[in-house]
Amino acid sequence: MNKDEKQDLIHNMSQFYIVLQREVLDLIAESNNSELSPLLFNALHEIYLDEYIIPSVLSKRLSITIPNTSRCLHSLTKMGYVIKVKDKADKRITHIELSLKGIDLVQSSFNHMDESMLKKVEVLNSGELAKISESFLILMSLFKNRIKE
Repeated sequence: MNKDEKQDLIHNMSQFYIVLQREVLDLIAESNNSELSPLLFNALHEIYLDEYIIPSVLSKRLSITIPNTSRCLHSLTKMGYVIKVKDKADKRITHIELSLKGIDLVQSSFNHMDESMLKKVEVLNSGELAKISESFLILMSLFKNRIKE
């Protein structure tokens, strides 16, 4: 693959990310109860995906300031979706975890997204589905390996 082909791949990945993000945000709005803003809902998803997340990492992942993250976590705690847990080895560190109520909400939103996405991919044949699935597995492996380095 030459440099131009690699640039095209990166461009297509970026464009796909934007399209997928919009799609997911629309689905979140559909499945979301009125008590949560999109920011709070995204925070729940980030906490769900990283069971040992700390506020500073959550702040980076949500692209918001630490004070805004604190307000977000305060709201989620008050609503009963998250709990704060002190690190056993270092009491200065606080981990954020989902409560059972938070887990239920996130899992139901993922189920709703899965159902919606299944409707979209119904137009593809099994060969196309297999290619896309394999491509995503390769990309996930590439990014996971890069993170570990």
